[in-house]
Amino acid sequence: MFKERGREDRHNQPAPRTPLMSRIGAGWKEFRSEGVTLAEHKHQILLLPLGGQVKEDRMHRPFIVAALLPLLTIVNLANTKAEEIIRVGLIQMNARLYDKQYNLARAESLIREAAARGAKIVCTPEAAVQGYARVDLPPGTPADSPRILAEREKILAAAETIPGPATNRFATLAEELGIWIVFGMDENRGGRLFNTAILMNPQGQILGTYSKVHLQNWMLASGVSHGDGFPVWEVEIGGVRTKVGIELCYDIQHPEGTLELALGGAEIVFNPYCTDDFSRPLLVHLYQTRALENRLFIVRVNYGAPRNSGTSSIMDFEGSTQDELDNAEGVLVGALNLTALRKVRNEWNPVYGLPNRYPAGYKRLRMER
Repeated sequence: MFKERGREDRHNQPAPRTPLMSRIGAGWKEFRSEGVTLAEHKHQILLLPLGGQVKEDRMHRPFIVAALLPLLTIVNLANTKAEEIIRVGLIQMNARLYDKQYNLARAESLIREAAARGAKIVCTPEAAVQGYARVDLPPGTPADSPRILAEREKILAAAETIPGPATNRFATLAEELGIWIVFGMDENRGGRLFNTAILMNPQGQILGTYSKVHLQNWMLASGVSHGDGFPVWEVEIGGVRTKVGIELCYDIQHPEGTLELALGGAEIVFNPYCTDDFSRPLLVHLYQTRALENRLFIVRVNYGAPRNSGTSSIMDFEGSTQDELDNAEGVLVGALNLTALRKVRNEWNPVYGLPNRYPAGYKRLRMER
């Protein structure tokens, strides 16, 4: 244990000065233990081994000459930071189609559990408010058949405005728990249906929304409209600054979406979804590839059984599954190490990520509309 000595010792006598203290000035403090002296000033520490002396070079910079130990240690405290880590909660809830009260209650219960376990930001599955109701569109079925039209009307009737009752409930919860919440819902925007995810801050304010861009034929037949972009938000989560983005389910099967987010600086991508297809090994590898090729974290969240197949998971920037749930309803709280991510992004010869892209060669992509 090092004991600090100030300018005066306990007998109120001037403390003896080391050569460093006498040469560098009165701003230095001594710390002494058995055989070792530490001198500290303005976040710099010099470790003086047993018998060590302090001298100066021609520029009047201090250095240590060790008499008995060949040891020289200079530590700049300003450069020694704790790792920047964000604790994220995956809300793998069960849900019932169109039963908003049940769905909101399940989401709230599991969000409270995640917050109690230290999560600073949580994410629900896709369209968690309504349970993800969509039409069944067998091959050859017209999208304007009476059955499809009736189901489409029911889906839109269950959708809500933003802000609205569901967002108000999540706002109250976010403010009470002091956490960020990413949650999915069917949005009624002026009579048009959008599959939307909301990013809500700990003050209960909607920081932004994302609406699903990529849609299959049965999604379109359900009345869902395309979103028009991939926003990225700069946020501070638990004292750690980062940039986050959102994709929804099928978006991950198009590489441009995750790339758009990476180009916007995203370090974390949330991917709420609702399908058992993504539990297949091939599709797990797809997520891992997206995370690796863009050097970011992907937090993917599905419904638990019986609504769907679970396997919500965190994919890290090395393309590995860092943490994963089974198929039951439950909560996963994991740590996203942004210090490690940033170190990999700044490698001298990066193989993956953005540095070696060459957009000038992507002529067809530039011409696409």
